[in-house]
Amino acid sequence: MVKHQHKILSLFLCAALLVTALMCGTISAFASAGDTVYVKVNNGWSSVHCYMWNSDSDKNADWPGPAMTKVSDNVYSYTLPKDFGNIIFNNGNSGSGNQTSDMTYPGGGKIYDLSSNQWGDYSGDNPTNPTNPTQPTTPTNPTQPTTPTNPSGGVTVYLKNTAGWSSPNCYMWNSSSDHNAGWPGQPMTKVEDNIYSYTSTKEFKNCIFNGGGSQTDDLTTMNGQIYDNTTKTWSVYDTSPLQVKSYSADPESGIYTGMEVSLSANAVSTDGTVIYKFSVTNASGATSIVAQNYTGVASWTPTSAGSYTITFDFADTAGNTNTRTLKVTVENDTSLTNPIIKSVVPGNLNMIKRNKAATVSVSAGGGKTGTNLLFYKYIVKDPNGAANTPYYTLNSTYNFTPTMLGKYTVEVFVQASDNSTINRTYTYTATDDDITNPTTVTIPTTATNPTDPSGYKVGDVNKDGVVNIKDATYIQKYIAKYAGYQNIPVSLGDVTGDGVVSIKDATEIQRLINL
Repeated sequence: MVKHQHKILSLFLCAALLVTALMCGTISAFASAGDTVYVKVNNGWSSVHCYMWNSDSDKNADWPGPAMTKVSDNVYSYTLPKDFGNIIFNNGNSGSGNQTSDMTYPGGGKIYDLSSNQWGDYSGDNPTNPTNPTQPTTPTNPTQPTTPTNPSGGVTVYLKNTAGWSSPNCYMWNSSSDHNAGWPGQPMTKVEDNIYSYTSTKEFKNCIFNGGGSQTDDLTTMNGQIYDNTTKTWSVYDTSPLQVKSYSADPESGIYTGMEVSLSANAVSTDGTVIYKFSVTNASGATSIVAQNYTGVASWTPTSAGSYTITFDFADTAGNTNTRTLKVTVENDTSLTNPIIKSVVPGNLNMIKRNKAATVSVSAGGGKTGTNLLFYKYIVKDPNGAANTPYYTLNSTYNFTPTMLGKYTVEVFVQASDNSTINRTYTYTATDDDITNPTTVTIPTTATNPTDPSGYKVGDVNKDGVVNIKDATYIQKYIAKYAGYQNIPVSLGDVTGDGVVSIKDATEIQRLINL
């Protein structure tokens, strides 16, 4: 049960408001509907929620509240659906270290710093829509749709109109006096079925897509990206033969020296197998290659604080290339009060063997308060959901023996002496196969297509032209010697690159299709 204390504060605030009403004849709301609150997540949290309320029955959502939207490095936002006077930021959990105290929201688009525990002004501006917006004339779509070119200093955004809006528009602004047009903005140009584009003549920080009486929330403009008005998410708009579907660093913020950063990327080629290269460039311009493989996953552990650019390079066997970059900041944890989890070995989706002891080893930091000690707790759940009885300990390692086949989860807690806590969950698969470390995959300068003689992509073991969950199931049934499941060539089924076709390849296929 979630524990958060706000009833007493709510009663106190109600009484205070009543006194104000009697004295002044009116009650002023703390915040207005449509107001946006911001938070700077610089305390090691990997996620942040916003819980707001006026009373126990008048709140924005059940605890922990809605997840906040990332608008820039370490900064997240939430737009209020109505007036609320009280607020708690939290990481999805309750208790010390996982949530702020009960606070009065000051309104006016303020930002709260989780490290200094102070409110401040946010530099971004909130738009003001006109009271009586005029409807634009219906835009004329070109006979031959063309992708707009980006003028000097402008930005291009795309809308995936899966919600079926009529005559989509794009409203952009930096402030109430600096916008691309009066509301509802400029008509967008249709470039293909359900895809619309708009290119501004200068750079704008914020945008709203609207049409047919509907509109999005206030959005941070993402140059070159496409917004889906059904899923309410941005993604890269890519029409090249080698299309980048996703690329990420986990975590992307709150990174400290010695912390493992998981890199992942996914691209689709119309001409051949995709090869991934991950590299990191520091502030001095020195670049090092982290990994080069077919799987699209890598791990990077920074040893020095500073600013870094992570580069994701994509290439296929037909010679097509593509690239993406992320900028991250690495900090020292030498004086950090809150605990942080730097790495856990084995990592997610690693294999463990049934009836053989598995060791979970945690590297943590922070906790520079009180006794400066860190305490650890481990909750292990077997495939049936049964869990051990956990206790906090000073041991940064934990042993358990899986007794059944299937997925185990290990939730790792690290707590400082002031009871501030961080936790993460890791997933392992128990198997009867021998566990071997995969060999390093060396990608040649001129890549060769790692397929079997029939030309199917690696992982497409059932040879239906796509790599999906059916291929993972095929590998599992092949290993279990089901009748009718033919031998799988290593060149086709060895997704992990360790030289054999095993349950690890089925697991890797499931991971890749869920990116």
